[in-house]
This record gives sequence, C-alpha cells and structure tokens, in this order.
Amino acid sequence: ADIRSYSRTVFAYALGLGILLAVILGVGKYSGFLLDFFTTDVLTQMELSKLLDILILSQPLNALVFAADGVLQGASEFAYQAKTMVLSVAITFVSFVCLNNLGLGLGNDILINVWYSLVILQIMRGLTSLYKLVERDGPIDLLAKL
Repeated sequence: ADIRSYSRTVFAYALGLGILLAVILGVGKYSGFLLDFFTTDVLTQMELSKLLDILILSQPLNALVFAADGVLQGASEFAYQAKTMVLSVAITFVSFVCLNNLGLGLGNDILINVWYSLVILQIMRGLTSLYKLVERDGPIDLLAKL
C-alpha cells in the first residue's frame, strides 16, 4: 500500500465517523435528550436548538477537514497549511462582517452568524486542503491511479 491508499482510508473513516456523529447528535437533539442534557430552561433550549442544527450538519465536513489536516501534516505541508489558514480566516472574517452588518445572514442573531462563519472557515480549509491533496505535483496526488 502507498500514501494514497492510506489517505483514502483515512478519509473514508473520517466521512463515516462524521456522518455517524451527525446522526447521533441529530437523534439526541430530536429526541430531546441532548437539549435536556444541557439545560431544562426552555428559552436556552430554543437558542441551543438553532446552534445544534448548524453543528449537526457540519460534522461530516469537520471530520474530513480534520483528517485532511492530519494527512497534510504527515506530508510536512506545514507552511502551506499556515498560508491557507490565513487566507481562510480572512475570507471568514469578511463573511462574518457581511452576514452581521450587511444583513446577508438569516436574521440579526450574532451567535448564529458566528457559527455560519465557522462553517465558512471549515469550507475554506476543506477547499484549500483538497487543492493540495489532489495537486498532481503535490506530495499525495490523491486522485492518481483511480
């Protein structure tokens, strides 16, 4: 086996675990267990419920991004990750400002806009990691020999 097959296995496990975690959290939320676990206050549960939807839906993405971090770090791509993190944070910051101040978000809820921005950060991290992972001259070239 080579680095590509190991990397593909890592991503398959990450996606599977991300989906499993999303399902478990979803069942916990919609059964009421997860909300009751944190608090019995109805207003707090309502606010938490909005955040949990974002958190639940982002689990597969988060798992894949964290797996990509590990694969790229294993390939000693630290400088690339640092540079792309700066780019990702800059885009996330602009997104948050737009969501929050220009009325592009789903309401005036700053906390929800923070969480949307965190999802945007993960999307950017995922896209920049994907670029390096599939780069033909890169250390992994994940799509080679498919």
